[in-house]
Formats: sequence, structure tokens, C-alpha cells
Amino acid sequence: TEDFGWGYKFYLKAKGCKAGHINHCLTWLNRLIYIAVDREIIRFNPLADVSYEKKPDNKLKHISRAELQRIMEQPMPEKRQELTRRIFIFSAFTGLSYVDVKRLYPSHIGTTADGRRYIRINRKKTDVESFVPLHPVAEQILSLYNTTNDEEPIFPLPNRNSLWFCIHEIGILAGVKENLSYHASRHSFGTMMLSAGVPIESISKMMGHTNIKTTQGYARVTDDKISEDMDRLMEIRKTQPNSEKTNNIK
Repeated sequence: TEDFGWGYKFYLKAKGCKAGHINHCLTWLNRLIYIAVDREIIRFNPLADVSYEKKPDNKLKHISRAELQRIMEQPMPEKRQELTRRIFIFSAFTGLSYVDVKRLYPSHIGTTADGRRYIRINRKKTDVESFVPLHPVAEQILSLYNTTNDEEPIFPLPNRNSLWFCIHEIGILAGVKENLSYHASRHSFGTMMLSAGVPIESISKMMGHTNIKTTQGYARVTDDKISEDMDRLMEIRKTQPNSEKTNNIK
């Protein structure tokens, strides 16, 4: 009955299951019910009106400018670690995901009439074009790898799983509290561009988003960061002597 479906859902919520797991369980339950319908054990799916849980918006994890600066200032001792560090920095200055950096070829690099170099590539995930003017840091990293032979990719990247430990070590180096992911470099590009005052339409084009609402997620991250910084400033002010606070106000 439909009551059974709602009861099952509330049971999962009472057990502390998150939205993704609840929806996963409901999906499998519905599959079983439809098998019963196909076999004419029951006439219809009584759970059809039991709604799925709405998933919360994914939090865009990024690193700060200070953390990125620490990564840039500390070369890694092993060859694979150093390659991972450079590619992470490259993505932080271009907004390209791991899969798009892996499939980046010299033909994707172009030069404008005024001599400005850029990357033009269709994202694998969305097939939307990314157009990214190259930052000097990204150009410097490019110069260390293949930029002439279009039969080979620019960067000799191994598969993503083999870079996992290197990314983790880079996160420790940067003092990142949470486990660092490669995708944090792309998110960092979005938040830094917004903080620098780059128009959101331009950022959307550079990052190859299909919808500008996706890019607006970085604006929310930036606003949250400003609020957190202000909260910390207010806490510091509370700890200062009253006389010092008043003397600084004119």
C-alpha cells in the first residue's frame, strides 16, 4: 500500500539516512514493485506518489589564495607528485577539470591577433566550449610539456586514481583541513575569478557551463566567505579593550 511506502521512507529518515541513500532505497523498492506489476501479482504501483527526497545543493569546495600560494611555493620531491602539483596549479588558473586537462592537445592552444594565448576546448562533460585566456602561471607550466606534437596530449597524465595520494599530500602541504580533491582546483578558479571582479558571464564562458545558474553557485560561495570573514573580524573586535575600540573610531 501507499502507507507502506511512506512508512519505509520515514523509517529510513529516522535511521539517519541522507537524501541520496533514501532515494537509492526507494528506487530499488520501486523496481521490485514494477516487477510484481509486470508479473500481474499486483495491478499497479501503490508507491507511485511516494516522493523522493530533495538533495541539498552540493557545496563547492575550493582553496584560498594563501593555500594556493603555499602549493605554488613548494615543489614536490618525486616526479609524479610534482606533475600532480603542477597540473593542480594549472587547473586553478584555467578552470579545466582533470578529464579536460588529460585530453588537452597542442591544437587547443591558440593566439589572438594581439599575441594573447588562450585555450579553446569543448568540455567532455557538457560538450560546451571553454575559452580561457592563459594566465602567465599557466603559460609557464605549459612551456614545460608538449606544445608541438599534436599526436600526443600536452600533459603525460596517469589515471585519476593513481593521483589520489599525490593530491592528498598536496592538501597536507597547503594546510587544507578537509581532504583535497582535484576538482577543488576548478572550484578555486571560479571563486577567485569572481573575487577579482570578472563578470559572471565571462566566467561561465571560460568554465564551459551550460547554464549561468551553475556559475552563480560560485557567487554564493564568495558571499559566504565574505560573511565568515566579517564574523571573524567581529569576534576579534569583541576581544579588544573598549578603550582601543573607541580610540580607533573617528
